[in-house]
Amino acid sequence: RERAVSLPLIALGLVAGSAVGVATSGDVAASMIALVVVAVLASALCLGFGVGPPGALFFVLVNGVSSHLAAPKALDGAGMSPILVVGMLAMGCAIAYLVVLAPLALAGVRERDAVLHRERSTVSFRLDEINRTILERIVVGAAIAALVSSPLGIHRAYWVMVTVIAILQNGHRLRLTALRAVHRVLGTLVGVGVFALIALAAPHGVWLGVLLMALQFLVELVVIRNYGLALVLITPLALTIASQADAGQVASAVLERVGDTLLGATIALFVLLGAFVAHRVAARGR
Repeated sequence: RERAVSLPLIALGLVAGSAVGVATSGDVAASMIALVVVAVLASALCLGFGVGPPGALFFVLVNGVSSHLAAPKALDGAGMSPILVVGMLAMGCAIAYLVVLAPLALAGVRERDAVLHRERSTVSFRLDEINRTILERIVVGAAIAALVSSPLGIHRAYWVMVTVIAILQNGHRLRLTALRAVHRVLGTLVGVGVFALIALAAPHGVWLGVLLMALQFLVELVVIRNYGLALVLITPLALTIASQADAGQVASAVLERVGDTLLGATIALFVLLGAFVAHRVAARGR
């Protein structure tokens, strides 16, 4: 029941992020501004409402992939119909929501869920000191990522942004967050290898749909327990979707994603280093 209430809001956010992505897809500067806004806004809402992993990650990913798919080929985009891009995402959200609602058709499930629902606390928006610290780092990291990666084009810049958000959103402790940067890089390196194998197999039609469904299911199983392993699955999932319009450029996509991940991790570590220096300076001034 709790998901029945919250998931439409999540779906609305995903569709809105996609719509913003396709609306700005004709201009690199506008796409980058939109990417930063979506990253910061999604991070603030996910932190404030206590949304669990993967947090703002998929909002940023959906915005970037939608912009890439709808962008003209002159901007290294796929040139797909904006209506098709947003429409297919909305359809996927609707189907997923129906799957979530299906168990509530059983009386026993409704009764058990009603008891659990009464025991849960009321959802409210709250940014405590820790979350504000995380959000501040995300704002700085997103701005730097946009400036540094914009010359690469939106088809690469969104992956840099995803890397920065994935590292910075998961904690305020500097050492733990830096460790997540290592996980991000290692997980992505293995993930692009998995993507390369998928590309060699070249699944299509029903098999492609089954593959994407399986990857998403596995992501949901492991994302809370093991961040690095989740990235091994998230990476081929995202690349397989984004590469459908550029099926002949697998090798370049693999190399680009490795480079983009390293760039994003470097930016995140730079932000963490700045936070560490600022903390030491403030401590000495006391």
